[in-house]
Amino acid sequence: MKVTRALMILAICTLLVTGLSCGDESGTGLPTTVTEGQADIEDAIAVVIEDILPNVPEIEGGLPYMCLKLDSMLSAGTMIEEDYGQNLEFTLEEDSYFFYLDLEPGAFYEHPVQYIVVDKYGNHEEYEANWWPRINDSVPEGLVRTIPGDDDVVSSNVEIEESSGIPLEFDFPVLPLQTCEGFIVVQGLMPDESLFTHSVDDYVNRLNFFNAYRSSCSEIKGLVQDQADDVLNEIDNMVANNLNPITISIVAHGGDSCVWLGGQRIWDRDFRSKMAEYPDTAFNLMLTSCHSGSFIDVLQTLDNVCVISTACRAEELARPDWDNKYGQTDFNPSDIGGEWMSSLIEAMWDIAGDSDTFDQIVSVARINGVSTTCVLICEGHYGALGGISGFGLTQNLDLASRLGKETPQLYCAWENSK
Repeated sequence: MKVTRALMILAICTLLVTGLSCGDESGTGLPTTVTEGQADIEDAIAVVIEDILPNVPEIEGGLPYMCLKLDSMLSAGTMIEEDYGQNLEFTLEEDSYFFYLDLEPGAFYEHPVQYIVVDKYGNHEEYEANWWPRINDSVPEGLVRTIPGDDDVVSSNVEIEESSGIPLEFDFPVLPLQTCEGFIVVQGLMPDESLFTHSVDDYVNRLNFFNAYRSSCSEIKGLVQDQADDVLNEIDNMVANNLNPITISIVAHGGDSCVWLGGQRIWDRDFRSKMAEYPDTAFNLMLTSCHSGSFIDVLQTLDNVCVISTACRAEELARPDWDNKYGQTDFNPSDIGGEWMSSLIEAMWDIAGDSDTFDQIVSVARINGVSTTCVLICEGHYGALGGISGFGLTQNLDLASRLGKETPQLYCAWENSK
């Protein structure tokens, strides 16, 4: 947290009594100032743009950023806190304007952000955080829109565009799966959370795929929003129904070693404990969330975990669907949702939708004593990154991966045991 310029501003602004100008119109290098007691939003914006943003290391280094504002002044006594994590909470001592600096705009959370408050005298404070703010127990809608309104943006060096694709429909000429398996499809975001619409599209994609892929005796369960934290109980239900393997597919905001499902934090160790209860049931996990690679480190120690595919490393952020970025174009602009999960699902569709390639998947599964779905996810991961020329999958469908912004991670039990 920084508190700066209060005494300097008050001293400079007393010059107004003699009719002199307060500010830096003469090019003297003085900090931007506002007339005492008469600050409006434009004055506050000037403070942010001229005094604060140029001194942020990430912005100085040319990294992506987006600074958003609330138009109305917040009154003294307003409480501001991080929506998740509960690491930051403070109360305004003066009537102030609020600004939200996102240092990884468009990414799934958790990632660095700043809360900036500028009071009516031009004093400002910056607070480091990792989530969007909750102000007087409410998240401002303008700060979490997938695409912010033009009037909400104070300054930015990126442009977030709406994806052009639509949720995919899947049709298999011959039903691929013959065994009785369980599929749990989870959309963990709430409507007032950033990237909610992308997550819903991702959920529909995965639900459509597994509904087309499953056998008549398989079961699929969709968990959305405040139902999402029921995922561990749903594992119990599917084991009781003798479904094996159980494939869990999640899109959610995440932090170090956890995902947030319906506003509740579920740790990687919680999943490990639940899977360890059922050593005779095989589990697959497909996960799009920030820092999701940490789940591989924890879950791969279990003998009954077959495949884990995550959107990124433990120290990285996951991305929503990208069609065009930094001069590069997505190889599959028709997809939508999370950039990794939509790519993975499309590669799995290419493999399972062709009888010859799917026969090869069945053969590999038989040789290694695992289920066909385990191998399909594993090979789909390689294929989504353009790594299976024999299947005609030679293009990296994950634009964020091509640009070095996320690095999908994979664990396949039969490969790692060799």
